Amino acid sequence: MQLICGINPVLEALNGRTRHFDRLLVVKGLRNRRVSETMARAGQMGIPLRFEARETLDRMAGGLPHQGVIAVVSAKPVIALDTLLGQTRDPALLVVLDGVEDPRNLGAILRTAEAAGADGVVLPERHSAGLSDTVARASAGALEHVRVARVGNVAQAIEEMKARGIWVVGFDAEGTERWETVDYRGPLALVLGGEGKGIRRLVRERCDHLVSIPLFGHVASLNVSVVAGVALYEVIRQRGAVPSHVRPIPSRRPLASEPIVGPAPDDAEDDPGLLEPRAAAHAGAPLEDLETPDDEPVMLAGIVEEVAWAPPLPAKAGVHAAPAWRDRRERKPGPGPDGSGEGRRQGRRRRRRRRRAGEGPRGAAGPSHAAANPQPQAAADRPAAAPAEGSSAGPPRGPGAGRRRRRRRRH
Repeated sequence: MQLICGINPVLEALNGRTRHFDRLLVVKGLRNRRVSETMARAGQMGIPLRFEARETLDRMAGGLPHQGVIAVVSAKPVIALDTLLGQTRDPALLVVLDGVEDPRNLGAILRTAEAAGADGVVLPERHSAGLSDTVARASAGALEHVRVARVGNVAQAIEEMKARGIWVVGFDAEGTERWETVDYRGPLALVLGGEGKGIRRLVRERCDHLVSIPLFGHVASLNVSVVAGVALYEVIRQRGAVPSHVRPIPSRRPLASEPIVGPAPDDAEDDPGLLEPRAAAHAGAPLEDLETPDDEPVMLAGIVEEVAWAPPLPAKAGVHAAPAWRDRRERKPGPGPDGSGEGRRQGRRRRRRRRRAGEGPRGAAGPSHAAANPQPQAAADRPAAAPAEGSSAGPPRGPGAGRRRRRRRRH
């Protein structure tokens, strides 16, 4: 028995119906949409459900991420090469792997082959990764939908394919042809080598075409799963359709080749350009002076409409807008002859000078202030108090001295 860890691989295995499920283990208390869908699917198929603690599933998974779901299933069934060749579509598309030992690379190739609609994958019994749980996780469940054939000798399997009319194209760094110059529209088998060694010599000699993908960087080779993706989708591009019944490529609609034809001579449609001379003749004339029939349109030229309202412009970064009182002060006309506000500003300057000199209504030495307020004058007749020790004696200050510091701006 084998284990399948993860919600998506388990669900794909349930939908594929290619394995026998012994039981399905779920973490206690785990509830979400995908887990509920998995349990409902297992219940419909009559698979026993068991709820275990998370520590139990962690110990069974051996460090692999299981997302709270583990299925105990039988091994992935493999078929013979003759059975695979008898189930291919027209034209056939097969993937032959010669020495791919990394389970993650094998899972990625199986996923790409299933997405590209390949008929099946041929694996050798030796020098190849097994169809383990790591392969199932790397393929994201695509392993359950791909037909896999096991062969004892890859070179003999290629000879059998060629006897059935299948062309064999090998992808190797020593290839002498470019990968896009080969015709992939007929029955085809793509041969991919293992990590580091590539395609073995006996297999390379039996290939009809040996192609390579050019490299323009500093690395010396591509990952085998990347090469599989490039090769499979080059086949799809040349064929123009997916050799699969799952999802065909939609045909592209041809562009319209008919020329654009304008209106006919007897067309009743009026040309708007014929109204331009009439508009030029009436440019600037009042509306009441225009005598035209009610059903005839008139174009008026030379009429410019002003914007009634516009939103305020945003202030630039680092620039502060002027206060509103400053704009009102500058726009408000003054007593000057030209209405520019210069006389008002001169009056403010004169009042400031009087306050500094003590002559204004806020000063202490002005005659008008003395006559109106005798109390400050009596306070002036008193002898000045001696300054406190350690303080500096300064000039006498009037009652309006403190008020001058809090001078307010007039609007």
